[in-house]
Amino acid sequence: MESPRLFLAVPCPPALAARLERLQAELAADTWDLAFSRPEDFHLTLHFLGATPERILDDLKKELGAVCHARRPFDLACGGLGCFPDEADPRVLWAGVRDPAGRLEELFQASRRVLNGYRLFQLRGELAPHLSLARVRRLSAAWDPALLRGLAPQWSALGPLPVERLCLFQGVQAPDGPRYRPVAEFRLRA
Repeated sequence: MESPRLFLAVPCPPALAARLERLQAELAADTWDLAFSRPEDFHLTLHFLGATPERILDDLKKELGAVCHARRPFDLACGGLGCFPDEADPRVLWAGVRDPAGRLEELFQASRRVLNGYRLFQLRGELAPHLSLARVRRLSAAWDPALLRGLAPQWSALGPLPVERLCLFQGVQAPDGPRYRPVAEFRLRA
């Protein structure tokens, strides 16, 4: 049996998801073909774990739960529009997330220490907080980065992203694209 492919993320609340869905509607254009993220799947990824052996899941859940329970909930500011890797050849469109107090970074580092203790995961070194809106399937010859630059100012403030819990999600392939199933939830409580 194949090990589940997991990632640790902050789920997006429905009110913010609705605003992000309106932003997605503004992104529709003839100059590109986009595969939009489903509003119920919006999330801010902290860590991609990848294939995770079932035998460690109970211990992993306890340790990540302890990290979360030792912290108070907080809000992040969501706004702005960007892309990876760059405007000339965008592959992923995203809404930005700001962490002015550094609390998300601290949570990222604390959870990273737990995950590194298992010596199984290839974790990225830096946090790049964002909410993925769409994948670019194709750009037309008429692509102009001015489209992104023109939309960005009107979406500079999308509202708060409350960090009240983290979820360990499993990515499951479906005919219409990946689906994300929660495996565990960890509430911030301190």
